[in-house]
Amino acid sequence: MSEISIQEYLFQRIREKLPAEVSLADAVSELLYISNDSAYRRIRGETPLVLEEARILCDTYAISLDQLLKTDDTNAIAFSAVHIDNGTYSFRHYLMDILDKLKYINSFSEKEVIYLSKDFVLFHNFLLQPLFAFRYFFWMKSIVQHPDFITSKFSLDILPVDIEQIGKDILNLYNLIPSTEVWCLSSLNTYIEQIEYYREAGYFKSDQDVEIVYASLRKVIEHLRLQAETGCKFLPGENYKSKKLNFQFYNNHLVLGDNAIMTILNGKKTLYLNYDVLNYISTQNERFCNTLYTKLQVFIRRATILSNVSEKQRNIFFNTLLKRIQLV
Repeated sequence: MSEISIQEYLFQRIREKLPAEVSLADAVSELLYISNDSAYRRIRGETPLVLEEARILCDTYAISLDQLLKTDDTNAIAFSAVHIDNGTYSFRHYLMDILDKLKYINSFSEKEVIYLSKDFVLFHNFLLQPLFAFRYFFWMKSIVQHPDFITSKFSLDILPVDIEQIGKDILNLYNLIPSTEVWCLSSLNTYIEQIEYYREAGYFKSDQDVEIVYASLRKVIEHLRLQAETGCKFLPGENYKSKKLNFQFYNNHLVLGDNAIMTILNGKKTLYLNYDVLNYISTQNERFCNTLYTKLQVFIRRATILSNVSEKQRNIFFNTLLKRIQLV
């Protein structure tokens, strides 16, 4: 990778980390103590960054300078990791970063998200409060292992109001982005296993809460079926006829590996690989992203499209999911 393309890559990564309302030029000029014009010249690649400037930018935005400089090595791929902890990077920070990324994606004229999922797609957790409340409790207790949740039990009021609102904001933005979701019939298995484990372990305060969570899960699946049928994303109660066609839904018959999300913004690809349930790593390495994009297209070609067409196959898929919930 050339010096200028490395510089462009660095500023692209910084732009992703900035809140949507913050100007990249303003942030760079303030950090490097230079004028806005000088910042723009560096962003455009007209003025090369000196090493100390690159170090300051990388340190501030948690970007590996070492990996950045190794991008010529075909075997070296620079990834950024997002990992929730109980200290500097909370679950709220995690959600706010997702919200900022979606704002950034929506700023592009040409945008697309491809979501290959072996589990329940993250964004649909935010559709109904009881479902989000349970997932929040599960994530905080079993994944993040937050000390406040060690001895607590689940109830519907456990979801903080501000966290619920961020989830709604995330879903609203996601609904605006043209998306392809590739599911499989086992996508609900882990979700149901989590609910059943928590029920058997006595982590629910009442059996009624269990039924409410399951009822919400059924409603979300039914809503997902309607979105697949209409080919657009919308909230319950919204008039889908006023929405743009922006949703493709596939049933993947192959065994999936890990969850993978790819964004394509004016032709530029970014890959997000999920690990440890919530956490993820991301890269914009062109060679790697293009290779994974090709593989994603193979998955999609081999899958059955269930949006807009294939009514019979669509009903079989969603009825199977609903039956699994009813049999619990």
